[in-house]
Amino acid sequence: MVEKDLRFSAGLLNMSDASRYLGIPQSTFRNWARGYDRGQPLLHVLDPEPRRANVTFIALAEAYVLEALRNAGVRPTKIRPALRRLQREFGREYVLVSRELATDGIDVLWDFSRTHEGEGLIEGSTGQRVMREIVEDYLAYLSWARDGYPNMMELRTFLPSKVVVDPERAFGQPFFEGSRTRVGDVAAMLKAGETGEVVADELGVPLHDVRAAARVLLGRRPA
Repeated sequence: MVEKDLRFSAGLLNMSDASRYLGIPQSTFRNWARGYDRGQPLLHVLDPEPRRANVTFIALAEAYVLEALRNAGVRPTKIRPALRRLQREFGREYVLVSRELATDGIDVLWDFSRTHEGEGLIEGSTGQRVMREIVEDYLAYLSWARDGYPNMMELRTFLPSKVVVDPERAFGQPFFEGSRTRVGDVAAMLKAGETGEVVADELGVPLHDVRAAARVLLGRRPA
């Protein structure tokens, strides 16, 4: 039961932090979490209160994949009926993070965009092959459990540093894989005024990882 699965049931981040980790504008993330034009949300967050830790691992992965689709030419404001079509096709509720999305799912989205109901879903200049390549590239940063849903993800925003999100480790908080240090702990020390060298020394984190945390979470280089 997904209700008992930490991937689906545990709130890991609030919306502001989730958007920073993914490199998505906060207003965009909130629109996806709340739904456009009073429609149903596109992400499975626990509740709509933005300051609470209501973003589950699955919701984080959904936002990551939705960003991939947006970069591939899909318009999130038009995607709700397409998601319903995918749910019927795959028999899954969490279709944005199903492995089928990169294969049959792209074909379903493409065909749906050619119907009256799906008009405007995909930008006119987008090609089906290019859309598939972009989505497949994003999905390469997800690891998958036997149930066909992701159980771990690497955050592209921190590259070349490797930051991982695993709901079973570090209390679900993003961490640097090499040192197992939580990214938030690095950012907190920097925000308190410590220099990058001091943070690297005290937490045992390479300086380039400290700089990655400062760039993504604080929008600046460490002192």
